[in-house]
Order: sequence, then C-alpha cells, then structure tokens
Amino acid sequence: MSEVPVVIPTETLSLPSEWTEAAEQAARNLGQGRPLAELCPEHWQLVVASVTDRMRMRGASLPRGWRLALARQVGRDDAEDPAEARVLALHAKREEIAAHVARDLGLGDLAGLSREERAAVDRQTAETIEGCDPASSEPADCSDADRTMRRLLSEHRALSELRADADNTRLAEEGEVFAPEDDA
Repeated sequence: MSEVPVVIPTETLSLPSEWTEAAEQAARNLGQGRPLAELCPEHWQLVVASVTDRMRMRGASLPRGWRLALARQVGRDDAEDPAEARVLALHAKREEIAAHVARDLGLGDLAGLSREERAAVDRQTAETIEGCDPASSEPADCSDADRTMRRLLSEHRALSELRADADNTRLAEEGEVFAPEDDA
C-alpha cells in the first residue's frame, strides 16, 4: 500500500461583504440590537435562515461552507460546530414554547413544575408544534393561539427547516440521493 500524504486544505472561504450586510440586516429585522457575534445560537440560526433566503433572492449561489465562513467573518465562537448550534437553537426554541404552554395551562414557571406536570407540558408542547405545522398530516386550527405563540411556532418551524436542509445537504454531499416523497 503506497503512502499518499494527506493534504489538509488551508484556504478558508471568504464571503463578499454583502453576506455580512445581509446578516446584519436580518438581525435588525429580528429586533436584535447586539453585534452578530453576541447573538444566542437560536437567534443566529434565524439570521442564517434569513441570509439563505436573501442571497437566493439575489440569485447568489450558496457556496459549500458558507455558514461556517459567515460565522467566522462576524466573529462567532460557535463557528466550529454549526450542527451543534442548530440543535441547541431548536432545543431552546422548544423550551420557549414549553414555557408558554405551561403559562397557558396555569402551571407557572417550568423550573417549578413537578415531574408529572412537566410531562404534561412536554406532551402539550409536542402536540402544539406538530398540530400547528402547516405540513402536518392533520393540521390543527391554531388561529386561537396568541401572537407570541404564533411567532414561537414560526421560529421553531424555520429552525426545523434549516436543520432539515442541512441534513439533506450533508446526505447529498455523501452521495445519498433521495426524494422528499421517499420519506412518507
């Protein structure tokens, strides 16, 4: 067996300034007044989802590794593991929804719940997230949800779609070709 040296790429992707500007605009539109480097993972993922849409609307191709490059360019510490950041952001959004559900049920703060109460809140949270998803097989009428809950559900859906897009991209890069109807 011949010894072939492994060449580690040393070049890093550098995005044009319009990408950073799109991220800053997205953060402002989300009501975030902090620098991009200081956004929590949840808000950062919402910014990334918005940048994806903005750049696609401008006709820009999304180069491989652009999310990591953008995170590095704005000075984010979580730039090393974007998949972990997406999972953490999705979990944090689910906890926000659970806190809202607990208040709606009259149970108060999540931290003060008994094991049984927390299980009930988790079940109701899962039902709410699934039922209010327009792509659900049996979508519920969520028109009675207050504005905060509708916003939380919308943000959760955006984070879920971002995670699914990233998973599909990874699978495609690994050579696994599939169609969405195969998931049924």
